[in-house]
Amino acid sequence: MVFLSFKVNAISLTDQLIHFFKKEYPIKKDHIHVIIRTQLKKNIYCKKPFFSVPSNFRYLGLVDVLLTCNQRHYYLQVELQTKGEYIVAKRKILRGTKIQISDLKMLIGRLDTLPKNTYFKKEDVIDKVSLRDIFPLQPITSFMIRPFWLVKVNQKVIIIIHEENFTISSTAISLNNGAENDKIRVKTKNGQILTGIINKNKEVIVSA
Repeated sequence: MVFLSFKVNAISLTDQLIHFFKKEYPIKKDHIHVIIRTQLKKNIYCKKPFFSVPSNFRYLGLVDVLLTCNQRHYYLQVELQTKGEYIVAKRKILRGTKIQISDLKMLIGRLDTLPKNTYFKKEDVIDKVSLRDIFPLQPITSFMIRPFWLVKVNQKVIIIIHEENFTISSTAISLNNGAENDKIRVKTKNGQILTGIINKNKEVIVSA
């Protein structure tokens, strides 16, 4: 297991962990509560502990922490409770709906109890398309939405090929779905397969 390592200074072990997580926690720094689930000997005292967490640390829920104290190692299971804002549906959002800001609202609550990959910023959800019905006050996760496809598979598209000294415009058939700024593969009239970037006008820009 790969660990990421940090040094901190504090008074009690719990305070040291809170200081450590506040320093590294990317969403909210004011509402963090730490519970040490591993039983420790009462005589353990660290003036300058050294904490390590797994490289795939999710910042929420149960966390495995390696504590190095006076050249000895202790493995701790720590519960990290956090409170902050997250996104929910303001009203029922039907499957296939392009989500608008009016469909969303922010709630404040425990982030560590939310489903995996819940969104915390409205801009990450706006203009996406719902893959299923989303009910009022339901947290919105990455499994519920997809990008809005500007180009769909088997769609006829305009391709613009930029050569060194000139530009060629033609038509082709898309081979996959794509949103704005996505890479997409297209098939030209003569059967050539090209890869380009979709712009806001649904054109595929190919750089030679």
